[in-house]
Amino acid sequence: MSARIRHAMATDFKTVKPLDNTCEADETFMPNFENPKRKTCVALIVERNGQARTRVIASVTAKNIGQFMADTAKKTATVNTDEHAAYKIALKDYKRHDRVNHGRYEYARHNLDGTVSHVNTCESFFSLLKRGVFGSWHCISAEHLSKYASEFEYRWNTRKCTDGERMVEFMPLIAGKRLMYRQPAN
Repeated sequence: MSARIRHAMATDFKTVKPLDNTCEADETFMPNFENPKRKTCVALIVERNGQARTRVIASVTAKNIGQFMADTAKKTATVNTDEHAAYKIALKDYKRHDRVNHGRYEYARHNLDGTVSHVNTCESFFSLLKRGVFGSWHCISAEHLSKYASEFEYRWNTRKCTDGERMVEFMPLIAGKRLMYRQPAN
């Protein structure tokens, strides 16, 4: 039942409006409990004081990041990232791309125009996701990671709602979504 609920919480990128304004993009690696030598990547873009979007991606490449950004953010957005080279290529057509250099202990930079460049909101989101996985579920498979990321995305996007409001908002999301692991024989 939990897997079906998480499946219903997933954002339909075709129906939601793309993120705009100032956004942050980052990625994190989650342990793969079936194969401890491999990790699974979760990409995130979050609008400051707004919505979040997650996607499990195979690897952090300009192509994967570019596709995720194209599906989730307008080209008019200002996007903050770290120094990963994939972002530089993927965000070349966006209005503005600010980078912070964690290698030089730069975690937030106050710019001359009054803006602040950082990815601290992403780090906060990933902290909640990892704490949920390590503290509550202990191990999840790579196959189901996207559903857990969807749950935390939904929690983030409804963080200003009461529990009752969140439930009222969630109920219509169930309509038309079936989660089947196998195709029925008949």
